[in-house]
Amino acid sequence: MVRKKVNLAYITNDSSREATYKKIKKSLMKNMSELSTLCRSTLVLSCIVLMNPNLRFGHP
Repeated sequence: MVRKKVNLAYITNDSSREATYKKIKKSLMKNMSELSTLCRSTLVLSCIVLMNPNLRFGHP
């Protein structure tokens, strides 16, 4: 199955950008939690983003 090329662009609308950020963050946190549980290991994620520069996730 071939995937289409995704065009990346800055989202100029503040509310739309924040909503997109929240969706991506929720999905990323869920995937990190599942991976940590499956691998029985500690994972650390540190992201530097404009919306929340202090985002950190650690799952023991």
